[in-house]
Amino acid sequence: MSELNHLLKRDSEDFQSYHIRLFDNKEEYQIDNHDIAKLLNTEYGSNYDESKWRKDYAQYLKWKDYLVNKNLDEEIIDKYEEIRIESEKEKVRKQDQRREYQKLIREQARIEHVRDEMIKVLHKIMKAKPMQWLERKPLPFADGSEGLLILSDLHFGLFANNYWNKFDNDEFKNRMKKLISKTIEHGKTHNVKKLHLFMIGDLINGLIHQVTRIVNTEDAVSQTMSVSEILAEVITTLANEFDEVKIYNCRGNHDRVTPNKKDEIAKESFNDLIPWYLKTRLADVKNIEFMVNEYDDEIIVAEIAGNTIFGVHGHKDRINTIAQNLIMMTKKFAQYIVMGHYHHHEEKEVHDVEVIINSSFSGVDEYAKDIRATSKAAQKFIVFTKEDKRLCTYNILLN
Repeated sequence: MSELNHLLKRDSEDFQSYHIRLFDNKEEYQIDNHDIAKLLNTEYGSNYDESKWRKDYAQYLKWKDYLVNKNLDEEIIDKYEEIRIESEKEKVRKQDQRREYQKLIREQARIEHVRDEMIKVLHKIMKAKPMQWLERKPLPFADGSEGLLILSDLHFGLFANNYWNKFDNDEFKNRMKKLISKTIEHGKTHNVKKLHLFMIGDLINGLIHQVTRIVNTEDAVSQTMSVSEILAEVITTLANEFDEVKIYNCRGNHDRVTPNKKDEIAKESFNDLIPWYLKTRLADVKNIEFMVNEYDDEIIVAEIAGNTIFGVHGHKDRINTIAQNLIMMTKKFAQYIVMGHYHHHEEKEVHDVEVIINSSFSGVDEYAKDIRATSKAAQKFIVFTKEDKRLCTYNILLN
């Protein structure tokens, strides 16, 4: 009923104003002359034909401008102009609302289409290539060391060929093999039984900038499906080496659906399709667990060896203020915060909270080169214990 309130007479308007408003906004209100006649007759207590009300309005239109322009009372003229402008503003607001709603529908439909296409591909892959998980009985987990592998800024689909970096989909796979091999090696060195995997955004290169679209080797949909399958194989490999694997996920900025940041819908991201794919693909791998973000889709909170650790992509944060902001937002104290986005290694301590920035997996691209911001391609593997907190950090170089 509340949606029809605009069709009813307002307490602040007289009957003539109500009559004029209905005809002035007939198209906006999506009503015809017969609908207006019913509304006016109900309000006036009459039973006139629609022609009566239509002709009255036509007479008003005929004399409106003349009467207003000839009226010597400037206050009345100003009031008329104010009402006219407000009416136009309301019309524009309604149009904007409809446009935004249609945009939302289009973006949601796009995500649903991608999911449908992924389902088709996923069923074929699962039949042709089932995951080889070696089921084994894990040893009882003691209060020992736990590992954290941070995956950020993978930018699958990016192509780079410059003095500092050569990167394409083949190089992506080579670097991932090296990263996983080193993670397993370091994990065994420290007798890690439980591995935590933070996927903290920009797993695909996406389509957010013109230069990004130029240097992409695949479109965002293909990137999403390809990197999901590679990650499924990576997680299976890790599940065969560690007794327990916990998987966390948050969004980045390159994986948003729409290229224009101003049009971004926070709840729609290609990144959201990746854990959905992985859950289906890895359903038979029993020693992995997909963790749910309690506070927000873009904020990971994990307990690792008695340490509370936040994980975010970093595109909405600054290293100098992230500790204060996240702790105040969640009302939860963390000992460590990990983030990506900045494409270089950096650490900072803020009142006993250690902020750790992960390097870029993809390395120096055209944008970084042009702003003179070169850095090493690397990812971090961190070992935690209850006694020593962060025991050590391996910055695994990839190029």
